[in-house]
Amino acid sequence: MGNENERLEALELRLMRAWVGDERKVMRQLLSRRFRLVLGAPSPVLLDRKSLLDAAVDRWQVAAFRLGSVYSREAEGVGIFAAQVELDCRIDGKDVSGRWWMSDLWRKSAMTRRWQLLDRQLARPDASSDFPLAVKALQLWR
Repeated sequence: MGNENERLEALELRLMRAWVGDERKVMRQLLSRRFRLVLGAPSPVLLDRKSLLDAAVDRWQVAAFRLGSVYSREAEGVGIFAAQVELDCRIDGKDVSGRWWMSDLWRKSAMTRRWQLLDRQLARPDASSDFPLAVKALQLWR
């Protein structure tokens, strides 16, 4: 159990550090082409890979993050990572920092045998009604 916890946590840290450091190339490598982010809110919001990569550098800026309690598990080429995460972040200049519940689904690529993030679900226990609208504004396909 220790190895899988360490492997998935290392991938999570690498992805989040890339976001903080504006390293879009690293984020692109770690996100599956089929990646989706689902924001759990009274009106759920979806972001695809292209929208997140576009927003990550200048529209949805993460200045810092801290993981709380972590749960992770690997089975048959799939990894589940769940944690409380505290984000210091802004969307289009508006402070949306806070404590989140994050649940990620990682998959080992059949071709390259590398782990990639397929699905991320974020929810805020103290969700503001403005936050889902801010995330929705990041969608490129509107």
